Amino acid sequence: MFSAKVYETLIDMPRFSLVTATKGRTSELAHLIASLDEQAIGDYELIVVDQNEDERLAPVIERSLRKEKIRRLRSSPGISRARNLGLSLAKGEIIGFPDDDCWYPLETLKNVSDWFNSNPKYDILCVTSRDSNGERSGNRWHKSSCDLTPLNVFRTSVSYCCFLRSTQRTRQIQFDQELGLGGSTPYRASEDTDFILTAMARGLRGRFEAKWYIGHPRKDVRNASVTADRTYQYGLGMGRVQKKHGMMTLWCGFVLYDLLRAALMAALGRRVPASLWYAHGRGLAKAYFAR
Repeated sequence: MFSAKVYETLIDMPRFSLVTATKGRTSELAHLIASLDEQAIGDYELIVVDQNEDERLAPVIERSLRKEKIRRLRSSPGISRARNLGLSLAKGEIIGFPDDDCWYPLETLKNVSDWFNSNPKYDILCVTSRDSNGERSGNRWHKSSCDLTPLNVFRTSVSYCCFLRSTQRTRQIQFDQELGLGGSTPYRASEDTDFILTAMARGLRGRFEAKWYIGHPRKDVRNASVTADRTYQYGLGMGRVQKKHGMMTLWCGFVLYDLLRAALMAALGRRVPASLWYAHGRGLAKAYFAR
């Protein structure tokens, strides 16, 4: 027999806890919430960690058809800090980290729930992403499904595409608050990859499934949709994580690739892509040798 306290905890546990850190966006967050309203599985909680200084999100949440499933928390700046706060209060069996500018296709939660039921030996599931035109926009380098490894994790672990089984072991993992957007350090990327690498180092097993996707705009070097400064920050974050996890061989490969791409773009007279590839490689190099 369950005690009253244990029984109350069980019935209060949703299938999913979705943790979204947000600042400065309203229409994008409304799009995410609307996509959750339409999910085949309604057994979730959306934890919105609000880093705005005003009440701009109140009407956005109020318009949700499932607003009772949304919890809004306040946090000081920093995406990793915000996610850690959300994680500390998440009640779900499966944790997700949707960005405030992404959206979930209709069957996303059902597919993920079924997958975890069918794959009890895995604790992590990562999928790909596509933009509004249907083009792959993240986790797009691997065309077929594969297990997560330290060699492919930088190409398969974008946070908004990842889901984590909530267990005693996974609950002990946090995002590094020295990494990620909005933090106090220059390492404003790769906090998600660091999180997955830490999980794998503790024996958790992950899988990348290419057949499913999360909706998200494409923002990368290849289509020149980011600035050189932002690309440099991406490189800094990636380099920092590769140093943290002792991945010098992989780091060398990434730096060489970036510099060769920069040289090729320059030779073709494509100045903007050349500057972006160079900026990313420069960030990688600086971060690895920084103290």
